[in-house]
Parts: sequence; structure tokens; C-alpha cells
Amino acid sequence: MEREGYVSLWVGNFASNEELQHYLLNFYDEDGEAAASMFEEEYRIEGHDSDFREAEYFKEGSNQLSVLLEGGSYEEMVIPHFIKLKGEELPYPVKSMILFYHFKYSGKGSHQSSRVHYVGSVRYK
Repeated sequence: MEREGYVSLWVGNFASNEELQHYLLNFYDEDGEAAASMFEEEYRIEGHDSDFREAEYFKEGSNQLSVLLEGGSYEEMVIPHFIKLKGEELPYPVKSMILFYHFKYSGKGSHQSSRVHYVGSVRYK
């Protein structure tokens, strides 16, 4: 759900940047109406502006949150907050991350079939 000043993080393992971008791509039907991406469908996210989303693919996997989040918007606030929430290391290396800004995920989506894992949400403003 939209929530000013929050950012939500998902991580996963995609084979390529193209595969990650396809997972996040919004489709349009024959009437020109936008349809949810695979990611939005799996996590039941509706109406979130993709302008507030960052996604990154890494050729080399990492389990270090600071490495995964480095270079992202508000990194000076986001990195320490996620490290405080989850610790410096994830339990396994990942090759991709998705950040949704102005968004605090409520945890209502399907997780077992998802290509990504929800890490958490933190305040960054």
C-alpha cells in the first residue's frame, strides 16, 4: 500500500536483466488498459507508480545488503535501516533486487510461487 516515506524491498535470482525487466513489465490489453505485471499479480500490488520503483540485476550474486542497495536512491538512509531490520547478510546470495518507494507492503501476496522474496519495509524519510 502506498505510504509516504517508506520503501519496500524484494530480492530474487533472475537469469538476466531482461528476465527481471519482463517480470516487472506492465502489459496493455487490446483496449489500451494497463494490466498488472507478474510481480504485481503475485504480490497483489495495485496502482503503484513505476516511477517510484528501482530494480537492479547483478551478474554476480551477493548476500550483502549494503552491496545490493549501494547506488540506490536515499542509500544513506535505506542501507542502515535495512541492515538494522535484517542484519548485514541475507541467508543466501541473490542476483536482483526490487525497491518500491512510497510503499509499505502489507504482506498479502502469494509467496511460495513468487520469483522474488519480500525482505521488508523501512522508513527512509
